[in-house]
Amino acid sequence: MYMPKVLILTGPGGSGKSTIAELLVERSNFVYLDGDNEDTEFFPNGNQWLSENSEQLRKAHRKILERTKNLVNKGKNVVIDYIIFGQYLEFLELFRKEFGDNLQIKVLFPSKNELIKRDKDRKCWTTGVDRIEAVHEEFNSIKDKIGAGNFIDTSDQTPEETFAMYFSEY
Repeated sequence: MYMPKVLILTGPGGSGKSTIAELLVERSNFVYLDGDNEDTEFFPNGNQWLSENSEQLRKAHRKILERTKNLVNKGKNVVIDYIIFGQYLEFLELFRKEFGDNLQIKVLFPSKNELIKRDKDRKCWTTGVDRIEAVHEEFNSIKDKIGAGNFIDTSDQTPEETFAMYFSEY
């Protein structure tokens, strides 16, 4: 029996998650789930990472899981574009329990300097140097638990190159 795939694309802001997710939708039969948009219901003003917001963040994570389950139950491959904003391992474990071997996690992880450059070049919203450094360090601290092989340094790559190297087989 066919079981749809779930791919969580995570990493700091400016790492290329949305661009790679869009390429997967265009070329590889995935539907797009914007985790940042999904958690806006709980965080209309941001600040997901603040410790006093941890219960709200859990609610947002459960909402994203439920939306993903609904899409998978309809036979859809799902790519989730989401920074996660803390409680990373707890979030990923929710998905591992639900989707098992049909789940893949990729952390787009350019250098801090590259993230800062990309952030300054953005036309929409920006993350800011302090937040970039904090999130970069948070992801770096869980690299061994997620698996270093799931981290992709996109510093010197265009989105097309990243897609061709790591995602064209999806």
